[in-house]
Amino acid sequence: MTTVAEQPIMTAERFAQGMTWGEYFASIQANKPKFEKFYNEFRVNPEEVAWYKKFNAKNGPIKIIAIGEDWCPDVVRGIPVIARLAEALDVELRIFPRDSHMDLMNRYLWRHEYLSVPVFVFFDKNWKELGHWTERPAAGYKFVAEIREELAQSNTSEEESLKVIRAKREGAQEVWMHETIKEIREQILTRVM
Repeated sequence: MTTVAEQPIMTAERFAQGMTWGEYFASIQANKPKFEKFYNEFRVNPEEVAWYKKFNAKNGPIKIIAIGEDWCPDVVRGIPVIARLAEALDVELRIFPRDSHMDLMNRYLWRHEYLSVPVFVFFDKNWKELGHWTERPAAGYKFVAEIREELAQSNTSEEESLKVIRAKREGAQEVWMHETIKEIREQILTRVM
């Protein structure tokens, strides 16, 4: 039996087809003021920057791709985080809209089933994948699960539940942004250090 070698998901040519943060920001159709607010207000902690710079010196220059859609609240919060990280490290980031790059998205399905975004994928200088991160930090999943459980007991409609979750989530956004940076470091990149 012969096997066909799997083609790499990312190459320099494919990476160049993605949008820079500036190009992506200019193309945003939904939630532009929120993207701008999160981008303008978020800064990566200096100790995180130091760790990532050390990582990049050893494995880099790393490249980052982000997959997302501007209508998604997790993308609205997440893409500015990864843009700020890329800037702090002076590494290249390219953003690919999910719905027009399903071959990428299908490679990074959450739990091998869900089209969850954003997805951040890290590559070394030879385009070897170092790891990927999806959607929101563990603290975010826990937060949503706890609120959903609380709302389920009150017979709240799905529409009303979403409104409550969105309202309560507002106060947690900055914490989740820093948790994203921390999780990428601890769960993905530390294992290849």
